[in-house]
Amino acid sequence: MKDATIKDYRGYIPLIQYSEEDGCFIGVVAGLNRHSITFEGESEEEARKDFERAIDFYLETTPNPEKPFSGRITIDVSLELHAELARRAHKDGEMHLNAWLAGELKTVLHG
Repeated sequence: MKDATIKDYRGYIPLIQYSEEDGCFIGVVAGLNRHSITFEGESEEEARKDFERAIDFYLETTPNPEKPFSGRITIDVSLELHAELARRAHKDGEMHLNAWLAGELKTVLHG
């Protein structure tokens, strides 16, 4: 599957790929936990329109629509890794592991 690019809409972010098997673009809205929103189209333009229709429908019909990406990421790691990360954050001058990890993740993404 190859990736396609569709812009965010009303604060919702699409993840979309072209499926050779299905012969169309297939997508899902990223960052939702309680709900699942999918969309598709034979072209990127059709997929974008279906994505926007799906978001509009979701927001119009869902009493408490979920907002994507709470800003919280929860992962399970070993006690040893957790301790090592805390030591590294402290060594780098950061008292809060979360703040240090956020900075490290930005560095990974943006260089």
